[in-house]
Amino acid sequence: MTSTLRNKDEERGPQIVLTDTEQAIVKHVARTRYLKNRDRGVVDAKIGPQSNEQTDIEGFGAEMAAAKLLNCWPDFQTDDAPTADLMLNDWSIDVKATSYPHGKLLARLSKSQEPCDIYLLMVGVFPEYRCPGFAYRKEMFSDEAMTDLGWGNTYAIEQENLRPVEQLDVIRYLRRGNA
Repeated sequence: MTSTLRNKDEERGPQIVLTDTEQAIVKHVARTRYLKNRDRGVVDAKIGPQSNEQTDIEGFGAEMAAAKLLNCWPDFQTDDAPTADLMLNDWSIDVKATSYPHGKLLARLSKSQEPCDIYLLMVGVFPEYRCPGFAYRKEMFSDEAMTDLGWGNTYAIEQENLRPVEQLDVIRYLRRGNA
């Protein structure tokens, strides 16, 4: 399978398709993280009927696709839960994944305690994702983003209200002295 990066007229944001090698890496890291987390007694916080394995593959698959899009590395470590999924210079990024074509960028209330700088949405199913956009920390945890989707309060931003991922190019030049 070849790697592609393209804009689709009917969907917002560039699309990323992971290569066979990238897919193998995602499966290995996801499986290793799952096993180590269960050994440490970390509770699986998945929502939905999908398997635990599929949840972990989708999560790290979205991180790998986002890293590919932004030309940076995902966090491959499997021993501890990282505070950020990606680092772009000194900006921390939390990658959120959904399989719903019009799904929202979501963050649990607890994420506001140690927030990342940027929250990035990846939409798709392993190994194909698109990135409709992102929100800065202050936008993600604003009063306007607070909602209840049926299982209690959470933060949610509609795709059309996200910043285009192309704006992240500017991040490469901001706070560079601290990197």
